[in-house]
Amino acid sequence: MGDINQFFLKADNYLMENNFEWEIDFVRNIKPLEEQEDWYFYYQYVWVVLNAGMKEQIAHKICDRFFEEKRFEVIGHLGKREAIRTAALNYKEWLKKIKELKTTTGRINYLETLPWIGPITKFHLARNIGIDTVKPDRHMIRLAERYNFSNPLEMCRALSEVFKEKVGVIDVILWRYCNLTGNYE
Repeated sequence: MGDINQFFLKADNYLMENNFEWEIDFVRNIKPLEEQEDWYFYYQYVWVVLNAGMKEQIAHKICDRFFEEKRFEVIGHLGKREAIRTAALNYKEWLKKIKELKTTTGRINYLETLPWIGPITKFHLARNIGIDTVKPDRHMIRLAERYNFSNPLEMCRALSEVFKEKVGVIDVILWRYCNLTGNYE
């Protein structure tokens, strides 16, 4: 069957050779939740909502346009548009509430109560706002199963201990590699 440590090294090398170091550094340098500012939380909320169920490249274009033009109408999906409009009115209170919660599980579960944030996207948003976690999407679930882990978080924690990285960094390296190559071996 293969060794997850070797797979991780292959994924990391591939990303370095293909100029994805910026994405790894982005996750590596996310400030802890307690240090997050309101505007950053709002930006990440918008990004995760726009990215949900959409090709990342298209979501980037819409997100960039939204923040450049500051017009909700650039968001074509009505449900996402309304969620982001609601967030524009409430994001400061949402972030305050998240920071008041003291457990990682409580914080992540609270995220799922926000409009358009679901059982998978709550982990994406959590990671992007400074909660060190893993997004258990189809790539990560498939990879965890391939290497006999019960879930993606367990797999990333094992790699985190070996490579001394945050689990979120391990997550983004494995996810991006699988996303780009479709390779799980």
